[in-house]
Amino acid sequence: MKIFVNVGALIRDSFMKEDTIRRLESLGEVGYCGEDPLYGEELKKAATGADVLFTGWGQKTIHADDIPSVKIIAHTGGTVGGIIACDVFEKGVKVLSGNAYYAESVAEGVIAYMLFALRNMGYYSHELSEGRWQENRTEGLLDQRVGIISVGAISRIVLEHLKAYRAKVKVFSTRPDPAYAEKMGFTYASLEEIFSTCRVVSLHTARNPETRHMIRAEHFAMLEDGAVFLNTARGEVIDEDALAAELKTGRIRAVLDVYQTEPLPADSPFVGLKNAMLFPHQCGPTYDRRDFVTQGLIDDVVAFFAGKAVKNEIFAEVARRMTH
Repeated sequence: MKIFVNVGALIRDSFMKEDTIRRLESLGEVGYCGEDPLYGEELKKAATGADVLFTGWGQKTIHADDIPSVKIIAHTGGTVGGIIACDVFEKGVKVLSGNAYYAESVAEGVIAYMLFALRNMGYYSHELSEGRWQENRTEGLLDQRVGIISVGAISRIVLEHLKAYRAKVKVFSTRPDPAYAEKMGFTYASLEEIFSTCRVVSLHTARNPETRHMIRAEHFAMLEDGAVFLNTARGEVIDEDALAAELKTGRIRAVLDVYQTEPLPADSPFVGLKNAMLFPHQCGPTYDRRDFVTQGLIDDVVAFFAGKAVKNEIFAEVARRMTH
């Protein structure tokens, strides 16, 4: 087996620790790119004869002509939207990604963010660090009214977590599944109903041309006083100026992990707002999960060449709906 690792050196050490490198190299001949991932003719030249291609963050679009001998691609990132061209799928190349592992970790982070905001943890910790003992005026997630926007790999796990809190959940989806809703104990609702009736609203919509600024000023205006809006999806899905304007009224709170421009500029309208809890795109996967992702993908590569089923395959129709 011949393997080419097109994961840039800047992140490769965290996705492929020493034990993982040794395991990979035990499978066959392994080549590596330099500081940055290759694409186009450079990738074609470097990966000539390779059976397996590992990719990662920063990878530019791969076309079938770039990888003439590759049978399976293992992407250590989550989304393959815009990374794996349609002709790769059409050629029959198997495509894997770390999406399921990312989803688990991001979902864990979403619950943490909900609790952080509802319990106002940042405020109370800061106050006590300054010597001020404040009276408890917090809220919790137990029996809370929660709205979930879009059903995908992450939000499905969030919904599982919310069952433990007996949350009253409403979901917006363009592909409703009544049987799944009954099983999970939630109801489908319009965006308008979710924003006007839920105390916590969490966005999980993929970024693509159809979803740009899907959440706008009229939606934020519907939120009740003190409500919490979370965005762990992508910044472009919301109208950031509209959210900033609503936050400046002091009426609502927001937890933001993603932004239209990243890193977040110092002059962003969100900076300095006490009711905007800002995080640097770190909801997931947590740093310690990176190597775990690669190990899972290696498991699949081994299974593939043994003629067994793989766990992390991404099909063409799924890839088209992923964030680009």
